[in-house]
Amino acid sequence: MGDPDVPQIIGSTDARRTAAAGEVRAATRPLRFLGWLTFLVLAVGLISMFSYSLTASELMRSDNPALAAWWEAHQFHFMEAGATAFGVLLGIRIAGSFVTGRDQRSRAGWVALVFAIIAFAPLIHVCAAAARLGWNGSGASVASWLISREGYETGRQIDKIMIAGVYFLKTAGFALLAGLGLMAIACVAAIVLQSANTETEKT
Repeated sequence: MGDPDVPQIIGSTDARRTAAAGEVRAATRPLRFLGWLTFLVLAVGLISMFSYSLTASELMRSDNPALAAWWEAHQFHFMEAGATAFGVLLGIRIAGSFVTGRDQRSRAGWVALVFAIIAFAPLIHVCAAAARLGWNGSGASVASWLISREGYETGRQIDKIMIAGVYFLKTAGFALLAGLGLMAIACVAAIVLQSANTETEKT
């Protein structure tokens, strides 16, 4: 005759497995969200970069002058914002990969994302200003070499893309450092919040 407790044990085990699977999905959801968000802001930044360097707004002027004028006035800012957001999110994801424990990584990721949203506008100006320091890809020797090799029109276009690309990478690089710092702060905040919640539950 079978043991009457066996169905209860099996049911309890299945419930624990279901709960564990739910926790894993909940823990990986923010990381997946950050991955898609990182890809989105990178796409926006790159499109804006190529549009700015190639003056793509001129192509829209005959069909939609108002939209072309608006895009021409804002495409550079979209490039800066895209580069900053990409760097910050990449920094958060890199720092998050060193955090042990899915729950803690998930919690710290959400906290870092909130910090990034709050600090995003100031970070755009800071990272963009820092990216203007030093070499920006506009060396006369490089431009002369490109023009002599590819011709004036093509050489100038490549030179503009290179200048914008270097500026984009520098902005993203400084933003990446900010993202690493935000994730470090978020980890500390997450640990403090978890400790406070534990103490509250004990009392």
